[in-house]
Amino acid sequence: EGRKHPRTRTMSSALFATESVSALRGAATARHTAKPTRAMSVRAQAAPVAAQKIRIRLRSFETNHMQSACDKIIAAAAATEARISGPVPLPTKRRIYCVLRSPHVNKDSREHFETRTHHRLIDVHQPTAQTIDALMALELPSGVDVEIKL
Repeated sequence: EGRKHPRTRTMSSALFATESVSALRGAATARHTAKPTRAMSVRAQAAPVAAQKIRIRLRSFETNHMQSACDKIIAAAAATEARISGPVPLPTKRRIYCVLRSPHVNKDSREHFETRTHHRLIDVHQPTAQTIDALMALELPSGVDVEIKL
């Protein structure tokens, strides 16, 4: 028989120790789990309220389309008395394309084109059913990509 690694022995002994401790605690915790305390019920009620947030991410190549979409979203959310944070400008992504000017010769002569993707982030806190209906009914410009997370 080969000698076992010392870490293996301590892990198995720790496993038996945790099983015996949990068996001893079983009777003690059964008394306390029958009735929830006031602190537990307050936390349970506060959790859904804190989780209610709509995060809207906007992407566009044109800044004026982006600005008009942000204005429409903010106006719709403000009309239903929801709290708004944003629009937060996120970093603009630049995609650069390098193209040869002529198809066969003059490889040293190239042109560079770029697309800039502008991003904005809007958070709507404490939305109501009217807020969601107003946001779904909006007519946004066609050049704006909208991503909504609840």
